[in-house]
Amino acid sequence: MRTCALIPAYNEVPYIADVVKGTQPHVEKVVVIDDGSGDGTGEVARDAGATCLRSPRNCGKASALRTGIDFARAQNFTHVITLDGDGQHWPEDIPGMLRVAEETGADLVIGARSFDRASMPRSRYYSNTIGSRVASSLVGREIRDSQSGFRLFRLDKLRGTKLRSRYYELEMEMLIKMARSGCTIAHAPVRTIYHDGEARSKMRPVRDTVRVCLWSVAFRFLGA
Repeated sequence: MRTCALIPAYNEVPYIADVVKGTQPHVEKVVVIDDGSGDGTGEVARDAGATCLRSPRNCGKASALRTGIDFARAQNFTHVITLDGDGQHWPEDIPGMLRVAEETGADLVIGARSFDRASMPRSRYYSNTIGSRVASSLVGREIRDSQSGFRLFRLDKLRGTKLRSRYYELEMEMLIKMARSGCTIAHAPVRTIYHDGEARSKMRPVRDTVRVCLWSVAFRFLGA
């Protein structure tokens, strides 16, 4: 396995250096895709040791990840780890995801969070549980955390797959299209960092969950 970490980031100066440095020991290369930040995120990531790809304007998480995937393909990596640049994912969970991939041979390993109602913000709890139920129904197998951006996947399994998403529906698009093509899926437990009762994610739980669910139906049944 030759593994590259892709970290999309938009205005994440307070967190990006720690994310990069925490990720570096576990992968061959760390790539930060600076999605039009205006606060110097790219420069801080580069100083921390990451390869930095920069978009001149903010195009959305999915566009940033597509740029990173193209880069990883060109560099002949076999696997990609995706995690967010806002510090809500623990890079220390990466070895566990790599271990699951090696032991199971899964094409996609989803970093699955524990949905503890007592410790999660209500909006996050319901958006994640609803999204995961929709995903499980659409792909015909259990998906424990459909909205997790913490993932490991084989690049060759995306060859020939047209990814159209621009925003947070990318995770579901990849999941549905990989499942439809016969890819195997596994889960690895991961932690999420909450601050003052909220994750740092820029995702808007209600609006973005509705958007993801609607796009998911299109990906599954309309061949979008």
